[in-house]
Amino acid sequence: MKNKKLMSILLVSAILGTTLGTTAVSAADETSVSLWTWSPITRTAEKMIDAFEKANPDITIDYTNYNYNPEYLQALSAASASDNLADIVGLQPGSLTQTYSDYLIDLSDYAKAEWGDDWTSVYDNVTQSQLQLGNKDGDDGHYILPIETQDIYVEYNKTLFEQLGLRVPTTYDELVEVSKTLRDNGYAPLFFGGADGWQHVNLLLMCTSQISDTLFDECQNGEKAWTCDEMKQAMTNYKKLFDDGVMQDGSLSSTSYSDGTTLFLAGQAGMMLLGSWWAQEYTSEDVSDAVANWDYDYFYLPALEEGLSDSKAIGGVDFGYGITKNCENPDLAWKALVSFATGEGAQEIANDMNNHLSYPNIEPDTSAMVERDGLQNVVDEFNRSGKDIAAGLVNQRIAEPTIETAIQEAMQGLIGGTYSVDEATQHIQDAQDAL
Repeated sequence: MKNKKLMSILLVSAILGTTLGTTAVSAADETSVSLWTWSPITRTAEKMIDAFEKANPDITIDYTNYNYNPEYLQALSAASASDNLADIVGLQPGSLTQTYSDYLIDLSDYAKAEWGDDWTSVYDNVTQSQLQLGNKDGDDGHYILPIETQDIYVEYNKTLFEQLGLRVPTTYDELVEVSKTLRDNGYAPLFFGGADGWQHVNLLLMCTSQISDTLFDECQNGEKAWTCDEMKQAMTNYKKLFDDGVMQDGSLSSTSYSDGTTLFLAGQAGMMLLGSWWAQEYTSEDVSDAVANWDYDYFYLPALEEGLSDSKAIGGVDFGYGITKNCENPDLAWKALVSFATGEGAQEIANDMNNHLSYPNIEPDTSAMVERDGLQNVVDEFNRSGKDIAAGLVNQRIAEPTIETAIQEAMQGLIGGTYSVDEATQHIQDAQDAL
């Protein structure tokens, strides 16, 4: 089996035309567990794995890290087609998990044995709802164990704002004016990675949350049509962000990672659609002065028209880990998952502020963090986003893979000029009707 996995990795590498992963595939033995994922970032994952291996010196994790899109998605697709998935794979809840649910074992019995029959009750409501998001009728299985939970918002460069005499916008008119000032001074305004489908989903969620906390889920659950007046209103507001120059020129051809983050870290963009994972920049080894001082903070998108509210805190499970049916020793794999979610591995994730742990009450140990001038600033921001998560999130995840694809296509078409608002909403509704 392990030789098949080695052949699969080499095959995927050849298909992608690149060397995938950060470590070589080790010789197989009964105490080795393979892990494929894109998250957490490599340095955090290595700390997480090292902590687990120190606590369990008889177990080795063969870790392979990918860029999410397209490398990881292509690797999963190619390996599943040849029945050569790794023992543990990283997945987002909803559509991505459902794409590979037939290849995953149900973790319910493991979780009940570990934490009791009510094991899901420790998670916040959105995380609980996402654990089985998209399961087929009658399927009570749990195919991923949540690792991190996130909050999505607009991050901004405080120093740049101060230099230009800008304040955090509290109205849409102020947001347009801030964007104009940034443009006039040679900076990107609100950077948007429009080549990334997930950015379109997140932005649409921001727009729908201003109308109703439940609008997006009502549409994906079939309780309202995607062509309803409220969704058309949200899409109209979505488009005007681009028409009014809030987003940078050429946004449809730009990626968030690394086009946007490179500009943002260099102080060449004033704002960016990011979230609670951004704090991980502080714990890098080599950082800019802006990161060392933590010249960043966040706000929620202000109401895009009169009568609406500001965007809500949006998010949920960023990623979890599933155990595949290829795994020869799922007991060992589960032991690793417990560490990564709730144990010594999870603590390393917290210390890196990679994102908030889905499992409650695991906080960063600041004594284990790099001592820089901005330490208190970044910890304050991180803790604030944690409180926003605890106060309640609007679900960001989509149950059906075809609906997620249709939304991404519709929003790219809307901004690119190939769809009107009516056509964009109809495109998603057509996908819904085909389910």
